[in-house]
Amino acid sequence: MIWTQNKLISVNFHFWPYCNFNCRYCFARFNEVSSTLSKKDCFKIVGALKNNGTEKINFAGGEPTLSPFLGDLIVYSKSLGLTTSVISNGTGITERFLRKYGNNLDWIGLSLDSGDELIQYQLGRGNGTYVQDIINQCEMIRNAGIKLKINSVITRLNYKEDISWLLEKINPDRWKVFQVLEIEGRNCHSIKELLMSQEEFEFFIKKHEGLNPISENNDNMIDSYVMIDPQGRFYQNNGNIYIFSHPILEVGIINALSEVKYNYDILLERGGLYAW
Repeated sequence: MIWTQNKLISVNFHFWPYCNFNCRYCFARFNEVSSTLSKKDCFKIVGALKNNGTEKINFAGGEPTLSPFLGDLIVYSKSLGLTTSVISNGTGITERFLRKYGNNLDWIGLSLDSGDELIQYQLGRGNGTYVQDIINQCEMIRNAGIKLKINSVITRLNYKEDISWLLEKINPDRWKVFQVLEIEGRNCHSIKELLMSQEEFEFFIKKHEGLNPISENNDNMIDSYVMIDPQGRFYQNNGNIYIFSHPILEVGIINALSEVKYNYDILLERGGLYAW
C-alpha cells in the first residue's frame, strides 16, 4: 500500500465504454470491448483504490451517464470519503439526475470545444444545439451547488477562435485546455486534419490567458494520468499507443499499476493536484 500512496491520489475510471457521440478526436474509444464490468466489480475496484490512497475518482467513458449504475457508483464512492467527479458530454446531466445524486457529487466536467455550433457538429458533437445545451447544463450544475469544470480540445478547426465570451458566461471553477492528441488504434482514422502544431496551440492559449486556462500539450498528457479501462485494467499512453496492465481484480492494484508507465512528477507539473 505504501508504494502507491500519492501516485493514485486521482484516478480516471473509464468504466463505461459506450458513447452516443462520435467525436473525431476521441482518445477514449474502446471498440474492442464487447461487455462492461458488472456493478459489483466496479465497486470492488473503487474500494481497492480507496484502500491504496486514492482521494478523487473521475467517472468517465465513453459517456458515463449512459450507464444504469453510475449513480450507485457515485453514492458508494462518496460513502468511502472520496471526492467524486463525472466527465460527460452532458447527455445525462438533467434536473432529475442532479436532484437524485447531486448531494454525493463534487465535480462535473463537461466537454466544450467551441462556441460555434457548426464546429461542434463538425467535430462530432451533437446535432447543432450542443453549445446551448451545455450552457443550460452549466446553469443547472451551478444551481445544484456542484463544482464545474470545462474541458476543451483544441484542433485545427478551433485554434483561431476566441471563446472568451463563452467561458465568461459559463464561469467554470476550472477550465482545462488540451492539445489534440493522436492515439494509434483509437482516433488515427479521423484525426489527421485536426492535428496542429505546438505554436498553433500556444496561439490559442495566449489569446485566452486572461481566463487562466490550465493547458496541457501532448507532452504534458503522456504518462501523467492514472486511467482504468472498461475491463478494469490500468492503461497508459506510451509513444501514442496504449499499453494495458492485467486486470486489477486478478493481480491487485500494486501489481497492475507496476505494469504501466506512470510519472507522478508530470502530474504535479501539469497542475493535476488542486483544491478539489
